[in-house]
Formats: sequence, C-alpha cells, structure tokens
Amino acid sequence: MSSEVVLLGFLSILPWGFFLILLFPGKHTPQRVFLIILALFLGYLSTEIVLKLHPIFWPDVKMAAPKRSGHILTQTAHIAFIQAGMMEEFCKGILILFSGLLLAFDWRDYTFRKEMVLIGGFVALGFAGIENTNYIFSAKEEDRIAMFVGRTVRSSNAHFLINLCFALAFVKSNLRAAKDRPLYLFLAFLLAVAQHGLFNFFVIPQSRFGGWLSSALFIGIWVWIVKDFRTFITENEILDDTSVQAEILDETRETT
Repeated sequence: MSSEVVLLGFLSILPWGFFLILLFPGKHTPQRVFLIILALFLGYLSTEIVLKLHPIFWPDVKMAAPKRSGHILTQTAHIAFIQAGMMEEFCKGILILFSGLLLAFDWRDYTFRKEMVLIGGFVALGFAGIENTNYIFSAKEEDRIAMFVGRTVRSSNAHFLINLCFALAFVKSNLRAAKDRPLYLFLAFLLAVAQHGLFNFFVIPQSRFGGWLSSALFIGIWVWIVKDFRTFITENEILDDTSVQAEILDETRETT
C-alpha cells in the first residue's frame, strides 16, 4: 500500500475530526489530546475485530464483495443491518463504552462527562479512516480520487454521525434514573444499528434515488446532533448547572 493511499485515507477523516475539535468547548489539554489519539486507535482496533469476527459468523461470504442469494431485498437488508450495521456498531460501541467508563465517567456522581463525544467521534473516524484506505487502495488508480471524495463526503460522515449520536446518548443518560440507564443505552445502540443499516440499505443498490434517501436521512441526523450538541456539550445549560444536577442526582438516589 503506497504512502499516497495512506495519505488519502487520513485526509478522508480530517475535515470531520477538525470540525469536532473546533466546536468542542474548553482547552485542549494533553489529556484530551491523548484521549483523541486513543480513540483513533480504538477505531482501528474495531476494524481488526470486525475482520476477525466476520469469517467466524459468515465463513462463505467475502466482505469486499458479498455474494447474494435469494431475494435481492432480503439479502440487501441482511448485508446492511446484520453483516455491516450490527457487527460494526457492536465492535465500535463496546469500545466506546469501556473507554468511556475508564476515561470519561465520574464514579463519584455516576455521570458521563462530555468527553464521551470525543471518544465516540474519533472511534468512528479511526474506523472510517482504515475502511476508506482499504477502499481507495482497492480502486483503480484512475478512480482513486473519486473514491476518496465519495468516502470523505458520505462514508466518513455516516460513521461520524452515527457514533456522535450514540456518544451523546451517554451524556443524555445522566438525566435518567440509574435503573433506566442500561435500557436507554441499549436503545441507543439499536438506534445506531438502525441508522447504519438504513444508510447501507439505501446505498448498496447504487441507485440515484437511494443516494437521495441516504442524504435526506443524514441531513435529519445532522440537525438532531447539532441541537443536542448545543444543549448538552457547547452550552451544557442543564448539566453544568450545579443546582439542577444536584436535584437530578438526588432523584436518582431516591429511585435506587
């Protein structure tokens, strides 16, 4: 694999990473830089886990060119929601969860810190960067720039949005009673699988109409994330209000 391909793979995630760093509030301390680098590595690690698990669950199916049998709709749905959506989101999600508990969880108050968003966003970008690099490498030399642009605008964006939405759910779960949080986060995982599956279901047939549907889907998710990001991360009007936070924690203790 040439250095040009590796560079294109890195550049395919650079705009989204810059966007998140630019908008994330507070000073970017060495601890935060370490968190970002670790999250990128975990994104790479999640691709390795997917590659190891895939031949175990589907030994007769090639990841690069899955063979379809049966009805085209059922096979497309299986590839989109199960082979890609559930497998990839589980591998990324479990790493986001464990790294968040270690590095972005306040064990005194049992609340997730807003750094969960950095973890989720950069795990997604680490995964997307490796995936994009492989796709660019597999493309014909004359098609690599077009592949780079497509992966940057669509695929990196998709992974980024899905896992930002998932990571924001951890921060939002601070407003839930302790007994309700596991179900809330499980539903957030199912939402990530559904979002990933819908995106793939629309783009796998490579039709213009499917491309429009996938674009409409992620415009809607962008609006949702921008709203939540402003409320829970940038302004953080609820979680940074100590009086409101104390009331929430008191209610949580009472219910437990």
